Amino acid sequence: MICKLTQNKKLMNFFQKRTTLYLRKMTSIDELSSLFQKQSTISEVSPSEYTLINVSEIDEIPSEYPIDFLKFCAENDLKPPNITTGNGKALSVMLRNKSCYWNRQTCDEFVKKFDIQTRDSIQLFNKHSQWGIQTNSGTERGKLYIVYPYSLSNKSKMRKNFKFDGTNDEKNIEIEKIKNTIKCDYVDVPNKDWQLGHKNPGATDNTCNNLVLQPPIQGKYRDNYIFIDTLTKFPVPKKLENMVDKKEVEFTYEQILQYKQLFCRLANTTSF
Repeated sequence: MICKLTQNKKLMNFFQKRTTLYLRKMTSIDELSSLFQKQSTISEVSPSEYTLINVSEIDEIPSEYPIDFLKFCAENDLKPPNITTGNGKALSVMLRNKSCYWNRQTCDEFVKKFDIQTRDSIQLFNKHSQWGIQTNSGTERGKLYIVYPYSLSNKSKMRKNFKFDGTNDEKNIEIEKIKNTIKCDYVDVPNKDWQLGHKNPGATDNTCNNLVLQPPIQGKYRDNYIFIDTLTKFPVPKKLENMVDKKEVEFTYEQILQYKQLFCRLANTTSF
C-alpha cells in the first residue's frame, strides 16, 4: 500500500512538473508573439509619424541595403540602383531611417557632408518610384520618404508582365514606323522650312518667351496645344475635354484631385 502511494505521489509530481513547463512555454510563445506584433506595428509607419531627418546624426553611409529590402526586391524582380552611386547612397540612408522624411535642405546637407557630386541633390531622393519601390512622391509637397511596409509603385505595376501584343518582328516593324515618322517630320525637314510658332495659342504675348521653333508638321496642332518646347505639348482645355470624351486619355482619381488643386491655386494667384 505504501509502495503504491509512493508511486502515485511520484506520478503526481511528474505531471505537475510537465504542466508547469508547458505553461512556461505557452507564456514564452505568447511573449514572442506579442513582441513580433509590436515589431510589425513599428515597421508600419504612417505619414503623420514621419519626422524630418537630422543629417548631423548620420555618421556613415551604409555599404549594404537592409535584408528585408533586398528580399522584397528579389520577390518582385526589382533592380534598385547600385549602392555605390549617388542614387544608391541616398536610397540607403532613406531605408535606414524609416520614420524620417527628407526635404530639399536636408538633401543638400547630405550630399555636402558626404561629398556626393550632383547637379541637384533632390534628384537622388525623389526618383525611386520609377524603378519600382513605392514612395510618397506626388502625394505630399516638401517631403520625401519610402512607404512602409514596402510596396510596388504604380510604374512598376504597369511594367510587370507587360508584353507587346504581337510577335517580335511586328514590334520591330512598329518601332521602325515611329522612327521613320520622326525622321521625315523632324530630322529631314530643311532648316529653311522651320517656322516660329506661338507656344500658347491663347496668349497675346508676342515676345520670344512665347515663341518656339516648329517644323511644318506642327501646323496641324495649331490652336489645340500649348507647347512647352518643340517636341513637348499639352492640350488646351477644349482639346483635353474632347480627348477625355473619346477616352484618348484617362486620369486616376488622385491625378484629377491634383489637377484641381493646381488650377484652383493658379486661378487664385494669377492676376489678369
